[in-house]
Amino acid sequence: MLIPTSKNVKTITDMREDALGLLEQVKKNGVTYIFNRSQPKVVMIDIDEFVRMQELLEDYFDEIEAQKLAKEPVGKLIPEEDIIKEYV
Repeated sequence: MLIPTSKNVKTITDMREDALGLLEQVKKNGVTYIFNRSQPKVVMIDIDEFVRMQELLEDYFDEIEAQKLAKEPVGKLIPEEDIIKEYV
C-alpha cells in the first residue's frame, strides 16, 4: 500500500518512543511513512519488499539494455562449425 493512511503513518515521536513496535508495523504492512510536523520525511519498507523492488528495477534496466543491444548491428558472424573446429 503506497498511499499514506492512518494505518501506515507514524511520527518521529512514535519512532523514538516505540522503535520495535514501528519495525513490527513495517513488517506487517510492508511500508510505513514517518512524518515530522505533518510533513512526510521518510518511508520505511520491509526488507522483503525492498528486495522485490530491487529485482524489479534490475529486470527493468536489463530489458532497456537488451532493447538497445537489439538495435545495434550484429557484425560478422562465425559459423558454429568453425568455432567447434578451432576449440575442440
